[in-house]
Amino acid sequence: MIRILTLFFCLSYFIGFSQNKNNNNAKILKAADEKFDEFSFIEARGLYRKLVKRGYKNKKVYAHLGDTFYYNSDYVYALKWYEKLMNDDDEDDRFSLEEYYHKYWVCLRASDKHEKAAESITNYWKKNGDSDDVKKWNPIDYLFAIEEQSGRYTEVTDAGFTGFGVALVPNQAAIEQDEEIEKFKITEKTRILKESIRKRMKADNNRIGLKADIEDIEKGEPQKEEDSTEIKQFKKLPRFKEIIFATARDSGVLVDRKHQWDRNPYLIFCSAEISEDGKLLKQKKLAGDLNSKYHQSTPVLTKDGMTMYFTRSVPTTKYKSKKANRKEVSHLKIFKADKVGNKWTNISELPYPINIEGTSSGHPALTPTDDQLYFSSNRKKKVFDSDLYVVSRKKNGKFEKVAESLGDDINTFGRETFPFVDSQGILYFASDGHPGLGGLDVYAAVKDSEDKYQVVNLGEPVNSSSDDFGYIIDNDSEKGYFSSNRKYIKGKDNLFSFIQNKPVTFPFKTEPLYFGIVKDIATGEVLEGVQIKIYNELNEEVETLVTDKEGKYVINLPPLKSHSFEFKKKGYAVDKVFVEGTKISQKTEIPVALFNELVIKVDDKFVTLKENDNLAEILKLKPIYFDYGGYSLRKSSKAELDKVIDILKSHPRISLEINAHTDSRGREDFNLKLSKNRAKTTVDYMINEGGISSDRLKSNGFGETQLINNCTDNVDCTAAEHELNRRCEFLTIIAPEE
Repeated sequence: MIRILTLFFCLSYFIGFSQNKNNNNAKILKAADEKFDEFSFIEARGLYRKLVKRGYKNKKVYAHLGDTFYYNSDYVYALKWYEKLMNDDDEDDRFSLEEYYHKYWVCLRASDKHEKAAESITNYWKKNGDSDDVKKWNPIDYLFAIEEQSGRYTEVTDAGFTGFGVALVPNQAAIEQDEEIEKFKITEKTRILKESIRKRMKADNNRIGLKADIEDIEKGEPQKEEDSTEIKQFKKLPRFKEIIFATARDSGVLVDRKHQWDRNPYLIFCSAEISEDGKLLKQKKLAGDLNSKYHQSTPVLTKDGMTMYFTRSVPTTKYKSKKANRKEVSHLKIFKADKVGNKWTNISELPYPINIEGTSSGHPALTPTDDQLYFSSNRKKKVFDSDLYVVSRKKNGKFEKVAESLGDDINTFGRETFPFVDSQGILYFASDGHPGLGGLDVYAAVKDSEDKYQVVNLGEPVNSSSDDFGYIIDNDSEKGYFSSNRKYIKGKDNLFSFIQNKPVTFPFKTEPLYFGIVKDIATGEVLEGVQIKIYNELNEEVETLVTDKEGKYVINLPPLKSHSFEFKKKGYAVDKVFVEGTKISQKTEIPVALFNELVIKVDDKFVTLKENDNLAEILKLKPIYFDYGGYSLRKSSKAELDKVIDILKSHPRISLEINAHTDSRGREDFNLKLSKNRAKTTVDYMINEGGISSDRLKSNGFGETQLINNCTDNVDCTAAEHELNRRCEFLTIIAPEE
């Protein structure tokens, strides 16, 4: 009996102990889950670990323990718990592994276990994806592709500051220079356009041209030859001399990181000066209303430096249930600020479709022309994941009503965040959903000819097994910055600076393509050997090429940069074309027709001039009349002379010998003097009114010494026969080719 009673009491003790233990575990689990739901990851971690030490095994506990490390970018420790999760054979229909496969793969890659990650990914995609997904995650392929991009950077060094989300602040002196360059570009474009059209107009016998040119010609007021335009040179100023950045970061996930998340302080904006060698100096807190009692980060400035878009955490207060309110402590929203004097003020939250209630949006980025805003949002994702979106920005600073997802080429099942668009139009972003080295890696993307994004990993040393993100670059200096938690204090992100030695490469040519065929405007024949000089926006010669046997040329030039093309071939007039910059991968045809410097168009026919040709006959000029017995030009004759002037303007190799003749009536000495005066009057008109250089004109008066018929003295001739002898000849003198 005593044995039985003893056994009963022993069993009661253990059962009671077990029940008490289970009750305690349930309380600890509830407290841990509450802290986890509040994103108090450090406190939640301690409670979950306590459960594990007490022998409590549960998929959810393993998963959440891994998450407390994962969302603080501690992938090695996160992997320990995700491994337990994946290897746990306990079937629990209430817990789905679906969202944890991706995290598991990220941690494997971050721990340099690429083959194991690839095996797991391949098995998953064989069941749930397609062959393209399987091939994409072949470690041999993607690690080789990453290796090809690696080594393009030098001087990747710690910039000396803890922080992330760098915005380059435009140098106001460079902005003023840009405005001056833009004015010069407009002037140069107009000059080139007028010059080109005027040359074509003259070659086409005034059939085409600028309206002003045609009106002047119709009025009998010919255009003067333009003075030679001096090529203006600009000394490049540094585009950026300062940065703005946040002093901590939010791991790229679109929820607020308060103290309990990782026990880091709130994010504030600071600025730092950029030295000539790219080093950062003199960190100071940003003046104005930007820094609030909550997080703010990832600023971006318009090209004039007067408007900022940035990310700020906004506490959620509109949820009905307390539990829902705990689910997301605050959302991230994109705000706008104006620069007034030296301070940032007029803070306002951007409207729909950028910010949507109940979701987070952050990490804004502008295109070089400020016409599009890229950003990250979890509006169609789980709370911790995000996709990239883009919305059009109007000239007045307002936004269109639709924000478009960048699609499956960019967005994955993981995190796509921290976008940046360089001056060439290349999109950079951080992701843990594309093949990479682990954690967040930086990627570059451009659209191909089929309008699909092609994505490449930037490789080492920008990317590592840690989180690497917030990449920006100044294409003029090839210097830039990014952030990484690859070393130093855990949970801290450091700014790194770099110099890019070689541009990122894609599986196709990304620079805009310019092409065309150069022909003879008269014959339509293609012209081989035409020299083409290309000048940039600063009027610096950047390229020289020559047309092939088919008159063709093709060249790739930097995107979004204006250029002028100069076409030159011996015997032909120089032609210039101004071309506005285009986006990456665009194609622009520039057909050009040059006209021979000795070819003129008469009655829809082209005539090649030779030495000693008489323009009066070729142009079928009406007689050049003067006042009777004098040498003042009549108005009707001026219009005929203007036709000759036009030929000289458009054909610089041609000079003229102007010979004036009289008939035989009157005294011979009088006729000789009269003809010389008339020849001189003709030349004076062409110099003073036509703007032709005196070096190109020679005058002779022959009186009655070179009659073209038999109407000499004492010969009875009709008035018409005498009129044939009263004439002006415009004999061509052809200058040799230069």
